[in-house]
Amino acid sequence: MAEVLWNKITAEVATLGQCKSFWEASGISFDSRKINEGDLFIALPGKRDGHDFIKAAFDRGAAAAMVTNIPKGLNEEDRLLVVDDVMKALVRMAKTARNESKATFIGITGTSGKTSTKDMGGLVFKSFGKTHFSEKSYNNILGCSLTLATIPKDAEYVLVEIGTNSLGEIAELSQLVKPDHVIITDVSVGHIEGLKSLDNIVEEKASICFGQRQKGTAIIPTGIERFSQLKEKVENFGSTVISFGKSETSDVKITNAEVKNNFITAKIVDQEQNHLDLKLKTAGKHYVKNATALLTLTVALNLSSSKAISALLKWTPSAGRGQVSEIKFKKDNCCIAILLIDESYNANPGSMRSALETLACIFTNKNKNYAHSRRIAVLGDMLELGPSEAKEHINISKFAKLSQIDKISCVGLRMRRLFEVLPPSKQGFWTKTAEEMQHVLVNKFKNGDIVMIKGSFSMGMNTIVSELKRLNNLEF
Repeated sequence: MAEVLWNKITAEVATLGQCKSFWEASGISFDSRKINEGDLFIALPGKRDGHDFIKAAFDRGAAAAMVTNIPKGLNEEDRLLVVDDVMKALVRMAKTARNESKATFIGITGTSGKTSTKDMGGLVFKSFGKTHFSEKSYNNILGCSLTLATIPKDAEYVLVEIGTNSLGEIAELSQLVKPDHVIITDVSVGHIEGLKSLDNIVEEKASICFGQRQKGTAIIPTGIERFSQLKEKVENFGSTVISFGKSETSDVKITNAEVKNNFITAKIVDQEQNHLDLKLKTAGKHYVKNATALLTLTVALNLSSSKAISALLKWTPSAGRGQVSEIKFKKDNCCIAILLIDESYNANPGSMRSALETLACIFTNKNKNYAHSRRIAVLGDMLELGPSEAKEHINISKFAKLSQIDKISCVGLRMRRLFEVLPPSKQGFWTKTAEEMQHVLVNKFKNGDIVMIKGSFSMGMNTIVSELKRLNNLEF
């Protein structure tokens, strides 16, 4: 039996709304297609007004619906919670749930690595008690509100991912979340179109501490261009800073990071000079930083590092964020097997370099089937980079690890800048859209190729991944 999170009375008090009929809800959803039985459906306005889908939500088992008006065909007796503004009402529910919870709250932000750190953290903190965190990349006002408004009453740890694409957004969300402790995974060029400068990005990331509870811990990375600036701004909020990274000046140091096929190992030296052996089921070295940030926090909270390390070994990258899969198909009577690295969820200059490094390093063991394979990158435009977008795309050509990548294919007008400066021997293909690239790639793969797909979300690079996965076990 699912736990009841809200009912008519508690929701009326929190939202200042009114409802004629009693109901109890065990979850909250804004998508009528994905609603679970017993959810409260929130009818958000927009191009597709949620009020048009209330009947569909009830048909799928919604316990009630939060609305600003009663749609045609429904009446006051239909378990409708009428509020002045659905989004504002949801935020009020989030604030109520946050204030009533006795859990330890951990806020996570960064230019890249937020979602992976949150997902890793979900596994880690489940080792120490009941843990709540969003299943998806819910990091704006809607996402944070949904995460908070669905906190189980007995949760001991709550992890909230906090994102931004405009100045002041993180400070506002920090006031909503009120984190006890924070992790900043990375500070680099990303969403610069809205944030304007790296100085502003530093200030924006540091502002996750704005709503932080007194004497909280802030875990921050040393291996960034503006570390001193970030540290100063975080300390100005009154947070206790613990740094992590490869630098000798880090409070918690990463040493001896090595890729072994699709695993990575590293030695972590914590603040007490204890040596911790970390192992992750991924070839992405950048994930070591995320894991180290979490280990740093668990040690600061006097939790078992060995339990945390065991939990981290259970983690694997999710779809779009480094997931590795083997695709086998038969074409013209030839058996072809490729290794697919799915990095299609999003991209900025820092995460692009990390993904290319993964492609260069994965399965380099000479005894493995893929040791001598062609390494192929398929890269889509990086968006929201403002005036520096041309330079940032061209700069990819200067990345040292490119020497270990055989072919680079590019999608989009921005990535054409990169394609044009690549040596002819590195050039694969250029297309304007991901759909066009799908048709090109299928006919060009060779047995044993290792293929990495990456680009900003709206470039639709995930459609290339879906098409390649559709080919698995097909003959054509």
